[in-house]
Amino acid sequence: MADGMLAAGPGHADGASEELSATGRYPQILLIRHGETQWNRHRRLQGRMDAPLTLNGTRQCLAVATAAEAHLRSLSPNPRFWVSPLGRARQTASILADCWGIEFERFVEAPEIAERAYGAWEGSTLNEVKAEKPGEFDAYAADPWGYRVHGGESKDELFARIKAWLDRLDQRQAHVVVTHSGCFRALRALYTDASRAVIDAYREPQTTAFLLQPAGEKEIVPTAALLRTCGVEGAGYSVEI
Repeated sequence: MADGMLAAGPGHADGASEELSATGRYPQILLIRHGETQWNRHRRLQGRMDAPLTLNGTRQCLAVATAAEAHLRSLSPNPRFWVSPLGRARQTASILADCWGIEFERFVEAPEIAERAYGAWEGSTLNEVKAEKPGEFDAYAADPWGYRVHGGESKDELFARIKAWLDRLDQRQAHVVVTHSGCFRALRALYTDASRAVIDAYREPQTTAFLLQPAGEKEIVPTAALLRTCGVEGAGYSVEI
């Protein structure tokens, strides 16, 4: 599988495919977000709840696996494989493993990279939250990093969780990480020392992956031809919170 290429594509927020790291203190990471789910399609917040991949989500995984395979092979020998314990990430990892010819059991579940908990908002769209819980929505809008939904966690708390996990990774090895939008953004941001303004502008469709390395980050985007070959209909959805 070798039809992928490095490129910036529509909907990939930064408008650039490479950004220099400010630190270089972390190991190589091939970072992948799970494929489209039934709830993604309807813009529902999933958090710790789960919805299965759609057919399109499965096809997205095939495209991402193909586009990322050359980068996987370029990693230092014997990379570690990590996956969120949530079903949608495990489904994605299973498809990646089959495409790459590796055993799924090489993926180790890491609870630390489970999606941000949205508590009482899980299962709702942001528009529904705004209409049904205007006080909570206004409190979130006034402090999007510090506000914690009842039963959930704030963005600040998510970043602290991800940083603690990232700091513990073995720097002598490369790592493949299959996770969720919130964790995806946190890992990118911590790796490149991005500002909050940059982080808030992140939008990652489900057909993108990133190679994080000391020299910077590279966005891996399947070509239009590859997306057509895999039958992908749209790049998926980006979480807006």
